[in-house]
Amino acid sequence: LAVGRISKDPSLALGHRLDYVVLQEECETSRALVRFIDFGKLSSAFIGPLNPGFCEVATLLGENWNKAIFSWMCINYKLDSAIHHPTFARTLPSPTRVLFTIMKYFNWAHVGIIASNEDIWMDTANKLASALRSQGLPVGIVTSMRKGEKGIEDTWNEIKEVGGIKIILLCMHSVLIGGEEQATLLTKALEMGLADGRYVFVPYDTLLYSLPYQNNSFNVFDNDSKLQEAYDAVLTITLESGERTFYDAFREAKESGEINRDLEATQVSPLFGTIYDAIYFMAMAIDSAQRKGVRISGANIAEHTKNFSFPGFSHRVETDDCGKGLSNYVILDTDGRGNQLFPTHLLDMSSDSVKSLGWAIHFPTGAPPKPDSSCWFDPDVLCTGG
Repeated sequence: LAVGRISKDPSLALGHRLDYVVLQEECETSRALVRFIDFGKLSSAFIGPLNPGFCEVATLLGENWNKAIFSWMCINYKLDSAIHHPTFARTLPSPTRVLFTIMKYFNWAHVGIIASNEDIWMDTANKLASALRSQGLPVGIVTSMRKGEKGIEDTWNEIKEVGGIKIILLCMHSVLIGGEEQATLLTKALEMGLADGRYVFVPYDTLLYSLPYQNNSFNVFDNDSKLQEAYDAVLTITLESGERTFYDAFREAKESGEINRDLEATQVSPLFGTIYDAIYFMAMAIDSAQRKGVRISGANIAEHTKNFSFPGFSHRVETDDCGKGLSNYVILDTDGRGNQLFPTHLLDMSSDSVKSLGWAIHFPTGAPPKPDSSCWFDPDVLCTGG
């Protein structure tokens, strides 16, 4: 869809015909990397990789091949240096930056991370932990979900033993788009009395796309009062929808005949929109480099990602004069009863500030977890005495 629209876009002067090949990324990190190396000669630029576990190596290879890498999933904080990694570009604001801004707003510094036990999610959890630690935040535990009911109980007991944790990041598929593991994990937390408001659970993957929340009911809660109750302890952070939701945009593309697969919008992961935007983002960078008359190379394309503003799949995509993403995010909350999510706060990425939208967050006990000392968020102050 993106490549088709780019080829018809009169505002883009690419000087090349874009074509794409989908690289099937292996689930195991080491094998995924081997496959990536095989594609070095076949592609002029890469959208991905999906696994943060080999982002650094992929970026080094990209530099060696002089091919740009456009990624929304790489959270390896060292990649943000354009001097050291000239061929790497982010197509979304860094998820770590989003989390840090929100944690600073609420003064929740102590973090625990639980990952699903697939390579892609375990690598995400480990890279996320090192990125948060690089900002000076105390990540008390990084663990993965064990198998079976007893295993999940053990996982929660392990978390319980680590004192002071306020926010638990869940690196796995969101229950709102079919993530069964997350449903099991949250339900077990409720049964063990851990969804009582002492922790705030934050799904990680909703940071990577625009979850359709306006006028949308999530059927996963309909016949599951336990999950509904457990989700009261969850805050969902996602890209702000804009004028229309992902589902609206998908239906429009289907009605216009651009998508001819027999799929309902609700059967498609909103990550579709993120991938679409990443491809368009790359085309905008090529266009910008062409207009400046520079040679089309990996470093030149990655360099020309500044001061963008274009209509993405369901919302505007913008970057500042350093090439940093300016897409806004919202914090969504449930009332612990219904099947809808309501926006409570807006995260403005142009100023890294959080604004209340006038709808109070519904915490299970009525009060948020106790705030940590603000010294954790001040780079010039050393936290002492706990």
